[in-house]
Amino acid sequence: MAIFGNFKGTTQSEFQIGKTSEGSKISTGTQPSSDVSTGDIYVDSSNSTLQVYNNAWVSVGSTLADLNVDSGTLFVDSSNDTVSVGSTASNDRLFVNGSLRLGTNPTLKFSGAYLDVAHSNGTATQLRVRDNGSSSDPIFKVYNASNSAEVFKVQGSTTTVTGDISISGDITTADTDNLSEGTTNVYYTTARANSAIDAKLTGSLAFGDITAQTVETGVVEGVVFQPITDYGSITSSANITIDYGAVNETGTVPAIGDFEYISDIFGPTGDSFLVASLPSAAQPGQMIYVSDETGGSVMAFSDGTNWRRITDRTIVS
Repeated sequence: MAIFGNFKGTTQSEFQIGKTSEGSKISTGTQPSSDVSTGDIYVDSSNSTLQVYNNAWVSVGSTLADLNVDSGTLFVDSSNDTVSVGSTASNDRLFVNGSLRLGTNPTLKFSGAYLDVAHSNGTATQLRVRDNGSSSDPIFKVYNASNSAEVFKVQGSTTTVTGDISISGDITTADTDNLSEGTTNVYYTTARANSAIDAKLTGSLAFGDITAQTVETGVVEGVVFQPITDYGSITSSANITIDYGAVNETGTVPAIGDFEYISDIFGPTGDSFLVASLPSAAQPGQMIYVSDETGGSVMAFSDGTNWRRITDRTIVS
């Protein structure tokens, strides 16, 4: 077998070693353009690249179908278009079997609309920011669009939100069973409200001084100082009787105003009106005192349409 050589000390500046011109050889210096065969290797000393001849000079990396460095320390699988570190099998473009350490102040960029963090086998995803064994709390920050201010920060057990908080959708995991309340602002619960009302209704009720009471014609108003009885459903034909007991104080007739009053337990019980200013008779069964009736003062009642004298049922005039 003949050996082809071009060694130092000759008139050629290039270095060549290998078989004859019909076989593979290694060369440097000027890239060979003739007398080359498939598989020839050329070392480009100008940029320290390694090329191989395959109908043309191409980078040696483009001719490697697979690359396995140190049994899986670095594994390139061209058939699956994957690169693995620390493993010889991967379903992802880049797989690192172990921890990944980035340099000082690194930046992680992506070109899509979002960056997904998902568990590889479909189980629950946990994204953790942890301290590296020191006593300092880890810090997680989110900045605004202009990168000028923090809008969200978690440091240890403290969470800081700058700006408004907007919540959309259903909150199915938060209720008064798992949210702790404060000591000053407490939850307004049904049980707490009922307890407060019961406490207010226990014992005597103080109403203060009652100085005046206005009663419209045909309407009786009063304060019941006794327990209220549940009468059930009250129909239009039901009657309710309220016993106010004896009235012991002497009543006085007001100088101005027309309203019902009690002067004594045997005193007058009707409002006094003039014929020109009789109230509405639309409510039947009302009783009033007419002081200037044509035939003399008289008691009158309403029949739903007119006021009539109780003496002869004549319409008051």
